[in-house]
Amino acid sequence: MCSSDLAKDMGDFENLAALRARVREDLEHEARHTADREARASLMKQLAGRLPFGAPSSLVEREMDRRIEEFAQQLMDQKIDPRQTGIDWKSFRDGQREASEDAVRSALVVSEIAKREQIQVGEDEVMREIERYAEQTGRTAAAVRASLEKEGGLSRVSAGLRREKTIDFIMSRVTLLEE
Repeated sequence: MCSSDLAKDMGDFENLAALRARVREDLEHEARHTADREARASLMKQLAGRLPFGAPSSLVEREMDRRIEEFAQQLMDQKIDPRQTGIDWKSFRDGQREASEDAVRSALVVSEIAKREQIQVGEDEVMREIERYAEQTGRTAAAVRASLEKEGGLSRVSAGLRREKTIDFIMSRVTLLEE
């Protein structure tokens, strides 16, 4: 098999140089994406450290519960019964406390910044997010919206978009320090 046959077998590439260029482009995109995720995580950790008071225990408890529910849902999505895993759920939940406290503290800071900067999410942005999700799941935007309205999920979508807009706003104005 010659190199141009290999390139054609790997996709719609004319030759090996085109295949290499695509692989390089994909690797660079992934590196940028990873760096962005790490920068955002670092920002959230730094924001959590700036809250001058502890996170309210009721919010921390709720975040711990949310994390447990999310993990159990991931197991069920993989066709694993969470009750049959042998996981010590109390220990697992207790292990989520520090991360939950950080998440709550950073969320409080982000929320305050959004309020002070008057960062809002428009109906058009919510609709674009619904359309994006619909495309990913192979459903119609109307079906996704109806489901969200039924479950009271439109406010979660809006809150998530506001949070992301606020984090983008902060990222555009800060210099992250090496830890």
